[in-house]
Amino acid sequence: MIFNLPNMITIARIFLVPVFLVIFWSPSPNHVLLGMGVLGIAGITDMIDGYVARKYNLITPLGKILDPAADKLIVITVMTSLFLVGKFPLWLVGLILAKELVIAVGGSFLVLKEKIEIGASIYGKAATISIYLALFFYAFEIRGSTIISVIAGFASVLALANYINSFIRRRVY
Repeated sequence: MIFNLPNMITIARIFLVPVFLVIFWSPSPNHVLLGMGVLGIAGITDMIDGYVARKYNLITPLGKILDPAADKLIVITVMTSLFLVGKFPLWLVGLILAKELVIAVGGSFLVLKEKIEIGASIYGKAATISIYLALFFYAFEIRGSTIISVIAGFASVLALANYINSFIRRRVY
């Protein structure tokens, strides 16, 4: 079934993107706090939908596309918004956008042309967690933001290198 519980949770997470934008760009004095609350909800629902999909064998082709798309949409939206208000470094925006672009293009090629997929790796999960941490650290101006951003950048480069290595090992170029 295409519209199972994990996929509905993922679709709800996609709808959190405009919710974040409305809240973050509102004149409310708590707009950053509330916006980051939306990011927190997105992160929690990402873990929930993945857990439910695996535990109850509800993994679908649609979910394999929507889940990473939802992750990328919310992260890129939050990161760009924080950058635009001077709360996130340009170098990390560029690095994360480049990583996501290469993975999206490469993943699309593999799925459409070669009918194979490269799933999420431990490196990708580490990159996602460290990017979320960097977003929160910068949003709330928590001490250690620079260290967290370097870790997020390093984890992103590792995730990208692992993805490219997987691509090359399959010799699909």
